[in-house]
Formats: sequence, structure tokens, C-alpha cells
Amino acid sequence: MATEQSTVKPGYRPQAKDSSIEADVYLFNRMRQLSLKQRIEIAATHDRGVRKLCLAGIKWRLGSAPIEEIRLLFARAVLAEKLDPDFKATSIDETMWIQDSIALAGELHSFFESINIPYYVSGGVASSVHGEARSTRDLDLVVQVQVSQINLLVRTLEAARFYCPHGAVEDLRLGRDRMLNITHTETIANADLYVMDNSPFACSQMSRRRLLDIEGVPRFWIVSPEDIILQKLLWGKGSQSEKQWRDVLGILKLQGASLDYSYLTDWGERLSLFDALSQALTEAGIL
Repeated sequence: MATEQSTVKPGYRPQAKDSSIEADVYLFNRMRQLSLKQRIEIAATHDRGVRKLCLAGIKWRLGSAPIEEIRLLFARAVLAEKLDPDFKATSIDETMWIQDSIALAGELHSFFESINIPYYVSGGVASSVHGEARSTRDLDLVVQVQVSQINLLVRTLEAARFYCPHGAVEDLRLGRDRMLNITHTETIANADLYVMDNSPFACSQMSRRRLLDIEGVPRFWIVSPEDIILQKLLWGKGSQSEKQWRDVLGILKLQGASLDYSYLTDWGERLSLFDALSQALTEAGIL
């Protein structure tokens, strides 16, 4: 692969504007030497670190304020616009609020498996597992759920202390929306559940999901690296998101020769992403 050679192909782009090409190449060479378990632990540490820093800042500003006030401001900070007016956090143990998205994925895995609802982790957590680790505010999951299963899904989540907004649940039942945002009332951990559509690409992603089953790491299903690359190119197509682009480059640089480039090229053409994919491959030092 080009990034492991002494010379880098023209067009290579570092992850950050203030990083040199040499430093970027060195970073990904080192990352490839880590085990998958080590990379997952780094991603989880990023998540917890951001939450700890947020909580420390709130406590420093509020001084000896009641724990309930600190909890409310913490929930506002980490949930932002996703904080539902009817959400009520319950725990006064602040150590419970420092949960990372990897741990949340493992917790949700057992619930989905128990009610036979196929799912996989996508979004920022998938990018961190397959590429460059970064903190994520919430967990994104794609679920293959039928309308007849929605009540069972909600009952299961609520029994596990997840808050499911009534209006959003109703929109899901009636087909007015395809996303349900849930928040754990004790840990204030947040996840977006996206109901899978029946498009060929969506079906392909679900069929190619991978089970992360590593000792010492929460067990869960995750989207394949090829599919998260394509999905992020789709997401970034309209928004021109720098974050999505950096995620794509990080996955390409880290995974390198292990990727299925025939699959990427085929779906890149079918999804009208060929130009964007070619640019990403160039900037990752592959083309």
C-alpha cells in the first residue's frame, strides 16, 4: 500500500490541515500495528474523556451546586438539541454518566438479540473502529424492524430504562419518520435508531455486517468498512461535511489493502459516487 512506502503518491491529504504528510503516514503506520481491541479501547477512551471534561467544566462553574442541577446541565451539554423536554434523568451517581458509545452498543446488542431484531452499528463509532478514532456524541444504529415489532422494541427498551419519546414512537408506527432517538435515564447515554429501508444498498449493508466478538470488548454487530465508506460519501454528498470526509480518509488509510475494492467500485458507480470515491482513494494515497 502507498502509505507504507517511502514515497507517497501525489494527491495524498493529511487528516488535519496542520499535520505534515510524513506525520500522517507515520500515524497510520503505527495505528495498523495496533490490534482491533486496542483501537476499540482508544475510541472508548476518547468518548469517556470528552464526557469527563464536560462534567469537570460544569462542576467547576457551579461549585457546590446540588447534584440535580449539575446533572441537568450535563444532560443539556451532551444531548444538546436531542434533549427532550419530557426526559428525566434519575441517577445521582455521576460516575454512571461517563459511559462511552462502545459500551452502549454492547448493552443494546443483548436487547436486540433477545427480540430477534437485526441491527448494526454505523456512524462515528463505526468510523472509529474501522479508521481514525474520534469522540462521538451518540451512537447510530440501523435496525431491521417491522411495524408489528415496534411495540415490543419500545417495551424492551423502556424496561431497560431507556426513554423513548412518545411522539417519535408514534411517528415510527405511522411511517411518518424512520428514526427513534433514545436516552438512558441513568447514564444519559444516547442513541439514534434508524429503521432500515428496503433499497438494494440497505439490504447489502445488513447482509455484510460483522460481529465484533473480542474478549474484553462489548459484543455487537457493526457495518463493514466498505459500506461505511460508501454511506459516509452519500451523507457528505449534499452537506460537503469535512467530518464525513475525514472519516472516509481515515478508514481508507487504515484498512488499505484489506478492503474489497471491487465492491467499492461497483456500488460507487451504482450510487453515483464514483467521482467522490476516486477523489477519496487519491487523497488516501491508494490511487
